[in-house]
Amino acid sequence: MEALKVRGLSDKGKVRQNNEDYFGWYVPKDTGLEHFGSLFAVSDGVGGASAGEVASAEAVNVLLQEYYFGDLTDKIPERLKSAFQKTSLHIFDLSLSHNSARNMKCTLSTLLLNRDRFFISHVGDSKILLLRDNELIQLTKDHSLVGKLMRLGLISAEEARTHPNKNVLLKAVGDGPLLVADFYSGLTRPGDLFCMVTDGIVEHATHEELQSFLVEKGSSDVGLVELVAELNRRGGHDNMTILTVTVNKV
Repeated sequence: MEALKVRGLSDKGKVRQNNEDYFGWYVPKDTGLEHFGSLFAVSDGVGGASAGEVASAEAVNVLLQEYYFGDLTDKIPERLKSAFQKTSLHIFDLSLSHNSARNMKCTLSTLLLNRDRFFISHVGDSKILLLRDNELIQLTKDHSLVGKLMRLGLISAEEARTHPNKNVLLKAVGDGPLLVADFYSGLTRPGDLFCMVTDGIVEHATHEELQSFLVEKGSSDVGLVELVAELNRRGGHDNMTILTVTVNKV
């Protein structure tokens, strides 16, 4: 049995012309990079047109390249933070140097699994969740207007899903040359299921529905296809991306 079981799916939905979501991962095997752990990333382009697609793809690919092959410290937490910062600077520089990508931005959420620990760097309103003992908890904080209103107790989760300003971000990769990302860490256990989603998933699925889905089908390709199909039936108003990582052993 492999230590990690990874499944991912991205769909443009029923309304958008392009898919500005992007995801990727790298699980080192016999490459001499195993000590750096396995890195997973999800990004959602901001701003529409082709620039959103460019921003999300660049963010994920540059992050993976920098983390594994960049001239960075070997200390794992600092290495992830540095790779994230270099990626953010890259997106900002691109947004200044190419007219077609002017002001492009994206969310970026990263999950690093190394031995018995997880490390997260995160900016934006994509989410990293953890299913443990059949209970789903959100590990990241949404950098969005509705996320802030929810934390202040001013609106409910249901109101957030239909709020007229639900797409307003308070922080995104590309905002400036220096970006302070949220950073979290913790211990992993066998049986943990990490779930990374863009906001298009949670627009049509409640936390409870997502929990039930992950308990029943979260680590199967067929399950992801069925979930996205159901959310498209509910409107598919945005691009949708889901990436699940099941920890079989640490």
